[in-house]
Amino acid sequence: MMMSLMDAIGGTMDQAPEFGPGEHLLVWALRRMVKGKDYGPLVGREFADTCGEDGREVLATLHTFLLALIHTCRRELSIGHPGCPSLTADERQVLLLVAAAQNGKDAQFDAQLRWLAAEEDRAALAMTARALAFALRHNQLTLTPPASQLPTTCEREALSA
Repeated sequence: MMMSLMDAIGGTMDQAPEFGPGEHLLVWALRRMVKGKDYGPLVGREFADTCGEDGREVLATLHTFLLALIHTCRRELSIGHPGCPSLTADERQVLLLVAAAQNGKDAQFDAQLRWLAAEEDRAALAMTARALAFALRHNQLTLTPPASQLPTTCEREALSA
């Protein structure tokens, strides 16, 4: 029997107590998708396990958000390696954007958009970020903004890779 993602990451919860299942799922899927790992069946099964019958739609919404992020971002993002226990600064920015959208923090949402995307591209990123925030919240995956922290060894390795 295969261990689910939530079981596998259960041991890391002590290191980041503010990190819930939504943050773990989002970062894990983001890393798998961006790093080009064979994410299809594994990520699809995790979203189905977590979101039930909405799993495919939530995953499609995440995919659409990532495409918008890639095409609107001011620069190439730093994404950590799958399995790395620390967040990169850019992963934190993405979580902050989606968390702000979920929690109705419009000023923070706008600030994150300004940081990530040029003015002419913000509308597309805002629309997909809000759609992702809604899809996650609808499936009881409420994000909490991650605490700030200094770059770790894992992050520095990801930046140089």
